[in-house]
Amino acid sequence: MTKGKKVLFVIVFLFVLAFLYRYSPRRIEFLGHYNKVFAHRVNSIEKQKQALQYFNGIEFDLVYFEDKNVLDVNHPPAKSIGLTFEEYLAQIDSASYPFLWLDIKKLNTTNEDAILLKLNTLFEARNYPKNKILIETRSPEALPKFTTAGYKTSYYLKPKLYQKKGKELEQEITFIDSVLVSQPNIGISSSYVDYSIMKAHFPNKTKYIWALSSPYRIKDFSPILEDENVAIVLSSFRSFYGNR
Repeated sequence: MTKGKKVLFVIVFLFVLAFLYRYSPRRIEFLGHYNKVFAHRVNSIEKQKQALQYFNGIEFDLVYFEDKNVLDVNHPPAKSIGLTFEEYLAQIDSASYPFLWLDIKKLNTTNEDAILLKLNTLFEARNYPKNKILIETRSPEALPKFTTAGYKTSYYLKPKLYQKKGKELEQEITFIDSVLVSQPNIGISSSYVDYSIMKAHFPNKTKYIWALSSPYRIKDFSPILEDENVAIVLSSFRSFYGNR
């Protein structure tokens, strides 16, 4: 093989390797911690099937439509594919009971009872352990009934707290603290970029983190992964089909 062909072979090999790593469920940053690393945004049955081959838990998005009493598996502004939560849940092997992180859009005090009743009906019919289900929302005032019902719950914090300074940050921290004082059993969730703030102000509070970054830019997530108060870390997961 000539020198030119060797160089071309190496380039092609590295390109193929990079492509495969992009779709790999395993990332270098998370090695040794996959007991707490779950797949992010698993919003199709095809992606669900693939993710559960590698992860013990998945996160997905639900949008509640009150007029139809339907939980739609979707993350706006993506177009809905008409996948209901009933259909989605029916595809999960109830014998394995993977952890389910439900990011419920539009959950509020107006619809909390209807959503709680719907979830209770679906999960109890399958004897699904509620302590393996996380209910996450940006409206913490809607969480108490879910916590009382036995679900794990989390307040989805405002994004990019690290960009706030001085009084603006102080006001936000004060509000979060007031939520946690009134609801001591809930957790808090946010992106890894705000972990340092969460750690500094709420060191003993249960945390749920998404660590989403380019597969080609390896970051040091070890402080997050080694924190015993971080219960779950979400990783990007790209499926070969049904990726949404």
